Amino acid sequence: MSELHLSRRSLLSGVAAAAATGGLGALAQTFASGRGTSASNHVLVLLELRGGNDGLNTLAPIHDPAYRQARPTLALGDDAIALTDGLALNPALASLEPLWRRGRLGFALGVGWSHPNRSHFKAADQWAVGDPSGEGAGWLARAYNVRKQAGPLVALHATGCAAMEGGSPLALQLGTAQLQGRLSLMPNRLAMDASPVLRQMIALESAGAREIERLRGALAPPPVGLNLPPGDLSRQVKLALRLLGSGQCPPVLALAQGGYDTHGNQKRRHQRVLKNLAHALTALDAGLRAMKQRPQMTLLAVSEFGRRLRENGSGGTDHGSASVAFLMGDRIPSRLLGTYPSLQNLDERGDLRPTQSPEQLYRHVLAMG
Repeated sequence: MSELHLSRRSLLSGVAAAAATGGLGALAQTFASGRGTSASNHVLVLLELRGGNDGLNTLAPIHDPAYRQARPTLALGDDAIALTDGLALNPALASLEPLWRRGRLGFALGVGWSHPNRSHFKAADQWAVGDPSGEGAGWLARAYNVRKQAGPLVALHATGCAAMEGGSPLALQLGTAQLQGRLSLMPNRLAMDASPVLRQMIALESAGAREIERLRGALAPPPVGLNLPPGDLSRQVKLALRLLGSGQCPPVLALAQGGYDTHGNQKRRHQRVLKNLAHALTALDAGLRAMKQRPQMTLLAVSEFGRRLRENGSGGTDHGSASVAFLMGDRIPSRLLGTYPSLQNLDERGDLRPTQSPEQLYRHVLAMG
């Protein structure tokens, strides 16, 4: 079977959505009433930075004395890249600076929940749903429930994307290693003899298989001269570019990169993962610019929480609260969206106080297309 498939969660939630779709919530209404465009001319790419990215050392308040006092060994040095308003980019992200200058890169500041759950699993659910409860359909699934002919929402990472599951749009997974071979569909007789619920599951699986064939047949060749380092994120970006150049790209693509849980030896580990991220994003942008015809694209990169202000005794940082999110592409709401959290006015747990919630950030992004 191809690696483009319906996850078990997608199948079960799709059955439920087919039975009853309602309660779409404010996010869906925002999407329905915004300046939305058809699926053919704008693609939203969601990139999950898994593990809890340290926003303070991604985009640092470089001149704030509290920053250096709290991070005597981790604070960015003279090689940090000054951007604006006293904020400096981690030098590992140096290749992204030209995108900033061209207005194709921005940052959402102070994004997070107040008193977030510090469990990776619960926090990831909160972000996927767009609500502190962490319960219900994903925010992308809810938003695209109200879009006609939205097409499949496609995750390019092997573990899928919870933000696009739980609604009526087809949520699929697509990988690079199994794009060849023939798909096997469940026999019609099995569908005829099955219970109503199983028939619905078989129908969804069949719909997914048809989308596999359509997308697989439409894939464009990779852009000429594409320069990507080895690694899983690079493979996902390469496949995203092939879909973006296909003329039949789904309206949503989801990517993921791990390695951000930097409790110890953060300076080396964080620089390595950020450098890989920067190379992948610059290659994505270069690939887009090389295409003669393509949809417009907006990329949002988020993490389930930030890190604490103070470094720990292991040369790292522990789970915290607010962080920064990346915005990249043709339609970004602002190069700096929101305000940076105060380093002097921490909450009772010693965490940064968020200045905007994930739900508010999602509203801005959905309004872009």
